[in-house]
Amino acid sequence: MLQAQCEINITNDSGSKDITFNFVHSIEIESSYENLTDTCKITIPRKLTFEGADLFVGDDPIFKRGDKIEVSIGYVPNITKVFSGYIKTVGSNVPTILECEDGMYLLKQYTVNYPSKKALDKVISTLKVHPATIPLKVKLDELLDFCLTPKEIEYEVVDNIDLGSFRVINASPAMVLDKLKSEYGLYSYFRDGILHVGFANDASVTSEAELKMEEVVINSDTLEWSRAEDVRIKCVAISIFPDNTKSDPIEFGDADGNQITIRKYNMDAKSLEFAAKEWISENKYTGYKGDIETFGEPIIKHGDRVKLTSVKLPERDGTFLVKKVKRIYSVDSGNHQVLTLGAKVG
Repeated sequence: MLQAQCEINITNDSGSKDITFNFVHSIEIESSYENLTDTCKITIPRKLTFEGADLFVGDDPIFKRGDKIEVSIGYVPNITKVFSGYIKTVGSNVPTILECEDGMYLLKQYTVNYPSKKALDKVISTLKVHPATIPLKVKLDELLDFCLTPKEIEYEVVDNIDLGSFRVINASPAMVLDKLKSEYGLYSYFRDGILHVGFANDASVTSEAELKMEEVVINSDTLEWSRAEDVRIKCVAISIFPDNTKSDPIEFGDADGNQITIRKYNMDAKSLEFAAKEWISENKYTGYKGDIETFGEPIIKHGDRVKLTSVKLPERDGTFLVKKVKRIYSVDSGNHQVLTLGAKVG
């Protein structure tokens, strides 16, 4: 019988106190490239003390908002780190609930203005024009360096693209990343402490696992089998050019289908049409849609591929991208993970 185990490590902001413990009631971790921020909720069943001082509650607790936290989960004798971040809030009741966020927490604690006032003043004094008329252009690396330097965040980009004219006022770096997603189609997420900015799925860090439906799938109540001919969707693709102008929209799919708009950067009409067709093929297919709940191992991350196989229904075997993972650990139910399936890729 599998015996689930967990381990929580917390270091206070000054680094003077560090404690590891494994007595929790439950842990819930949600991770997806669509959400920008990975979250972790830890429920601790009773008031904890260390060397006579309260850990989380009271007038002067050892650990507070902003302290570093790491969570590891597994089955004896294996244990793997599945979350690294910071305490966002500490509940005041018993049981104590810790709400945590990954590295994106740091990028919500300060604001930036881009371009900076110093850069604007220099251009204004030279050109003698109104700030709003200055077409200051920036590349992705340059923008990230400017926004992330205060916290020394390490990052990787899929391509150092030219963002064209880009402005933000009193925006947190997390808001800047959200702008990159909504206006340029660039996703941002942390993986092993490194901020990745680019595509939703990075082939260089993707792995594949085979899941046998009758052996490791605990719950598939929300899993549905759909046929491509029953899915009615339409994709509207728009390209944003370096001068911040937009292309004419290109439509592909079912005229009467649910419409989704995607934004791409600096694509010509042919490439934009290809992107629209790709989106349709990723979302209009014959195969599974929905969630499956499995045991906690093998550990699956968003962007990974899962090959679902079945003895009873082998004709439905297929490989799917995972777009969201929810990890659940509790003293009652053990160690599980809920996988939200994305596009069928095989």
